[in-house]
Amino acid sequence: MKKSIKQLLLLTGVLLSTGCTGVVLDIVDALDPNQLEDDWAHKGHLRKLMKHPKKELISKEEKLKAAKAICALKHLNPEDKNNEQLIEYAKPFCTLEEGDKIYFYDWCMDCGGGHYIATSYLLVRDGKPFAAVQIDAGYSKELGRSIPIIERLH
Repeated sequence: MKKSIKQLLLLTGVLLSTGCTGVVLDIVDALDPNQLEDDWAHKGHLRKLMKHPKKELISKEEKLKAAKAICALKHLNPEDKNNEQLIEYAKPFCTLEEGDKIYFYDWCMDCGGGHYIATSYLLVRDGKPFAAVQIDAGYSKELGRSIPIIERLH
């Protein structure tokens, strides 16, 4: 039994390193369908943000201001305000609960799967990462690069 588990782990590592994540998910799903979350990538991203040392806990007043702006989708470019996935990510910020915390990230490196996250907010509920949104960027001809559409929401 131990040998087959080791072989499965080795196979999983090889498949992940070659980019065959769909196959890995099929294997995990076949082993235990209840173990696989529908939004595993998003949950992994939230856990990575929660562990990042550059997060800044914002005050209660700033938290309320940021949550209101996120709920109003002020962090999105006009063309993204119809994106159902981005709207879903913002919804938890509309109904804050007692004890919720919001962390702010300003140009967080290595937060997004090897890439940077421009400016973003992480909602933590019951000590666990619950939701996150990123402020959209727009291309600036003057600067020759993309810049956030708004500096911050709090």
